[in-house]
Amino acid sequence: MEGNEKLNFPEPDKIDYEILLDKNQWLIRIRWIYSFFILLFFIVYTLFLNKIYVEFQTFLLILILSVLGNLIFIIYLMKWKGRERKEIKSLSFLASLQLDFDFVILFLFVFFSKGFESPVIVLFIFYIMVATFVIDYKKSLKNTIATVVLITVIFFKDVGLIVPSQKLVTLIAFDIILIVSFFISAFLSKNMRKNEKILQQLLKKTRELSITDGLTNLYNQTHFFEMLKHEIEQSRRYKQVFSLIIFDVDDFKKYNDNNGHIYGSRALEQIGSIMKKIFRSSDILARYGGDEYVIILPNTDKVGAFLAADRLRERVENEEFYGEKRQPKGKITISLGITGFPEHGNTVEEILSNADKALYRVKKMGGNRTIIYSEEIEKDE
Repeated sequence: MEGNEKLNFPEPDKIDYEILLDKNQWLIRIRWIYSFFILLFFIVYTLFLNKIYVEFQTFLLILILSVLGNLIFIIYLMKWKGRERKEIKSLSFLASLQLDFDFVILFLFVFFSKGFESPVIVLFIFYIMVATFVIDYKKSLKNTIATVVLITVIFFKDVGLIVPSQKLVTLIAFDIILIVSFFISAFLSKNMRKNEKILQQLLKKTRELSITDGLTNLYNQTHFFEMLKHEIEQSRRYKQVFSLIIFDVDDFKKYNDNNGHIYGSRALEQIGSIMKKIFRSSDILARYGGDEYVIILPNTDKVGAFLAADRLRERVENEEFYGEKRQPKGKITISLGITGFPEHGNTVEEILSNADKALYRVKKMGGNRTIIYSEEIEKDE
């Protein structure tokens, strides 16, 4: 596979982000639909059944409030498109806020349109089902309890404290329907979220395999090129520096010839483990191919990169490897070349080419050294 070929496996965190974004957009669309439905519903009742369930001024005020709220949510949601995944919590809060807003609007419609006798009171069932699928169980359970409490309050406000048994049964039955709606929706939602988690785990594992070198568990060459391009773009945008280290194992062919490819692979794996101990979690470690490795050090100048690279060189030199006594120097050693952005290049090709030239100079000097690229290297060629 070519180094610059890109694998487009979706990231699990990005899927979470997209799901929450879709849920927020879906809530906005649903709000248009039920607002239109309520408007049409009251028009039909008023014109064809000659019944007025709510005063026109009150109805218009609530409807305008719903529309204005929806427009605000649309504008607010536009800010999140294309944002980083760290905004997931904000999107969750926005979804919860939308549902709270819907709860208030629906309560006002019911309260001002015959209370418990309002024909739109059944929309609370729909509201509970939507809330259970959109937000977490604890929050949706609180919304369900709040719905039951408010409907009960509206009921006693309309009927009074002395309630006929038949009407009381109606209230209890409706509250039970609300609670059952929650549990049915919660059961279905739980299974749906479980399947989403399984899918995300599979995608996470697939992505890890697609970007990881199977031997060293470092990044592979394909992902390294993606990260290098990304680092160049970020550093240009924020006017930052970064450094790149490229190195290989001195006389590795002789090591393979003397000890066999199995032990050669183990040595490469061992070097990968040493790299993980030496470098920061923010550094990007990759196997470039064969016995070559590359490291990207964000926000690090060439001096800082040199110090880190030489620590790695000394650590590898002092590490015990199987069969290292058969090497020309009697031990496993590495040679390292360093370039810095933007001093030694502004493109992927320039940075890698100059790092290679520094590495080549180390080889000519006998290996087991660290060299920072400079123009003198090319003059001496």
